[in-house]
Amino acid sequence: MMKTMRRWINPTKSPFASRKDYTDFGRVSAKEFFLHFLHTLILCTVIALLITLFTSTAYLAFNFVISYIIGLSIFLIATSLHAMLKPRQVLHSAFIFLFALCVGVLLGIQTGPWILRSLPATGMIWPNHYPQFITICLIAGSVGTYFFYSLTRIRAGQEMIEEERIIRIAKEKEALEAKLKLLQAQIEPHFLFNTLSNILSLIDTQPAKGKAMLLDLTKYLRTSLSRTFPEKNSLGQEIEMIKAYLNIQKIRMDERLHFKIDVPETFRQQSFPPMLLQPLVENAVKHGLEPTVEGGEIRISASEENGFIRIEVADTGPGFSDFNPSGVGIANVRERLAMLYGDDGRLIIEENIPHGVRVFIEVPLHDL
Repeated sequence: MMKTMRRWINPTKSPFASRKDYTDFGRVSAKEFFLHFLHTLILCTVIALLITLFTSTAYLAFNFVISYIIGLSIFLIATSLHAMLKPRQVLHSAFIFLFALCVGVLLGIQTGPWILRSLPATGMIWPNHYPQFITICLIAGSVGTYFFYSLTRIRAGQEMIEEERIIRIAKEKEALEAKLKLLQAQIEPHFLFNTLSNILSLIDTQPAKGKAMLLDLTKYLRTSLSRTFPEKNSLGQEIEMIKAYLNIQKIRMDERLHFKIDVPETFRQQSFPPMLLQPLVENAVKHGLEPTVEGGEIRISASEENGFIRIEVADTGPGFSDFNPSGVGIANVRERLAMLYGDDGRLIIEENIPHGVRVFIEVPLHDL
């Protein structure tokens, strides 16, 4: 997503320059072209009816044809010049519309009577109402041209707002990624110290368990430090790190902690943002199992549904009584999901019947 952001933003350009300079300002999509064409036909119809009010209903056909010729000439000239010149400023676009207005009116006045020379109304209106007709055409053409110029200015303003919004989102994402990298580079002090203390106490009494805990801690630290640099690592790496963490907690809590990981191998190969699952697992241990004397079980599973991957972290602890849905870890996961996936990323918290809490992360499978 960050790479996509950078394609839209020029890092060497000040954000304030966007108020005068638009990279895609002169580009018009096919949808916009047809909408403007439809607006042009409507305006030409209105202008023809207004001209008829100032002259006579006998000239209705003449007025409609001339109005369409002038309006379409202005539209085609303005659209063609925008496509060729790709103006980067609103002032440049204003000059294009002014040029299109003048040329379009002159072109319509010259070619219109030639096309309609077979109609009797042409001979009547042209010699007698030439100045009035020119004046009406210029006024009406100016109104129509100003209408399209206003649409262009509105579009330019919308592009400026969108560009500034993208810049703001990019800065927020950079701040969040910096916060994440700091979080990844730090190991929770009391977890590290407690683990080392447990290893020291097990060396004399239960050396096999002490060695296993030391190996899991080494694996945990290696994975944690190695994922500090890339933006995304694989889901398998996340699962291996969580497994090492749970193995450490398992030795410490003994029979009070049981865990099961059911993530298919196909999902493990998918790329996945770091520090999304671990806060949920830590939350399940600290607030789900540690407060209870009998402990419980943590289950981690993954499944696919309608193009989304759903990862579940469930515990059999006391449930919502000790769960803090607004805690720092949960809030951080929500924030990162929103920044990375927008409305497509979801964090769902449910009760795990008969007791405990289930937390789901849902993200688009193709974005992993």
